[in-house]
Amino acid sequence: CATRCPTPKDVVGDKCLGNGCCQSSISKDINYYRTQVYSMDDSDNMSYTRSFNPCSYAFVGEENVFKFNGATYLNHTLLNKKIEANVPIVLDWAIGNLSCTEAEATDGFACRYSNSSCVNSPRESGGYRCICNEGYEGNPYLSPGCHGTV
Repeated sequence: CATRCPTPKDVVGDKCLGNGCCQSSISKDINYYRTQVYSMDDSDNMSYTRSFNPCSYAFVGEENVFKFNGATYLNHTLLNKKIEANVPIVLDWAIGNLSCTEAEATDGFACRYSNSSCVNSPRESGGYRCICNEGYEGNPYLSPGCHGTV
């Protein structure tokens, strides 16, 4: 998405509609995603914009969690801290494109530690994930695996 912000008065209310803020969804089943911030205008107008909006931000976060607070966010020096503290990132990921049954037969099978199980990914591209068995917690990808809960 692209946003513009020629003057602070162009940012109306707290809606993220393209003036001072824009947002877009990330498609499921993609293998790579990149955010980039750059100026589309190096004219004198950009120098003016920097006088009231010296920072530019791009971030990936859970949909509908970040609440744009209108023009007050344009010069908020701690906006990055507010984003870090309040906007979680939710990843839908899988290992490779093999099913659990197919992956178990390979040397690189990831679900090999104690008290863990393999679950097939619902993604169209396939793949699998490891989970701790019920009653256990920890990291099923690292030794010693999952351990009993107290």
